[in-house]
Amino acid sequence: MRQPSPGDGMDAGAPIRIVVVDDHTIVREGLRSVLELEPDVTVVGDAGTPDAALKVVAEHRPDLVLLDLKLGDDRPAQGLDLCTELVRRFPKVRVVILTTFHDQDMLLDALRRGARAYVLKDVDAADLMRIIRAVRRGESGFDTRSAALVVRSLSGRAAAAPQLTSREVAIIRLVAKGLTNREIGRMSFISESTVKFHLRNVMDKLDVHHRAEVVYAASRLGVL
Repeated sequence: MRQPSPGDGMDAGAPIRIVVVDDHTIVREGLRSVLELEPDVTVVGDAGTPDAALKVVAEHRPDLVLLDLKLGDDRPAQGLDLCTELVRRFPKVRVVILTTFHDQDMLLDALRRGARAYVLKDVDAADLMRIIRAVRRGESGFDTRSAALVVRSLSGRAAAAPQLTSREVAIIRLVAKGLTNREIGRMSFISESTVKFHLRNVMDKLDVHHRAEVVYAASRLGVL
């Protein structure tokens, strides 16, 4: 059975407190400048290495970490290990991957490790904020190209998970495209509360705890 998400109950009226993690100072400063133009965002810290990131997050306990996957020249995806560690140590902190890696396997690995969203760095500011706010609400988030990778990972597989209704499968498809509950409701001609009801059932059946895990589990089980 699904347990409540660790971030459930977050004060929706409070500013979204963000830590930016990227190994390039100019990128961190640029992201801070862009994010702090938004009235509902506060950047409480930034870091350029995994060790520094863990210290900053431990000190400030942000709502969300905006995390690059490449944090140095040693390995191309050092951020994946940091994502795992952040989720393990700080379960109430939601991780949004912001990366240059347009890679299906890397995207699915990030979701498996607990990331709530996967966004490519060429995303525009409005789309990034849409995704950040969706994650703040407990939803998952993808930009257009990342959503296409998710859909591709779901295609061409025989249904393997039992007892998923056609409605639930349809909703999984829309979640994979990064749509919010409200948008899914409009497209499906059902209420937002009904969407939430179906998603809770899907999470129970797939034995996962948040929306991004639905996408990962669906891709691995081949439900579409």
